[in-house]
Amino acid sequence: MSRTLANPITTIFDAAVRHRTIKVTCTCGNVGIFDPHALWYLFQQKNWSERLPDVRKRMRCLQCYFAKRKRALAMLEVSDNSHTRQLPMPPISEWKRELRRRR
Repeated sequence: MSRTLANPITTIFDAAVRHRTIKVTCTCGNVGIFDPHALWYLFQQKNWSERLPDVRKRMRCLQCYFAKRKRALAMLEVSDNSHTRQLPMPPISEWKRELRRRR
């Protein structure tokens, strides 16, 4: 029996607060698992929307890019796996400020 959340995960920040990773899968089969804190920080720095449907549009497979294949929308999934892709983590003060702002 699957459990539905009262407050579903709709943004990268929601995933980060719940310590869930973001799994991105390309149509070619390439998979990347990102730490949500670092991904949230990247999207905040670039002033991009952090809603999961919008995040999906920003993701690009490097294998497909270098092979000059046509860009396809990635599939996003929130998971409990450990991350495989490294991005710079946000400073603690920045993360705490955002937590306080959203309470």
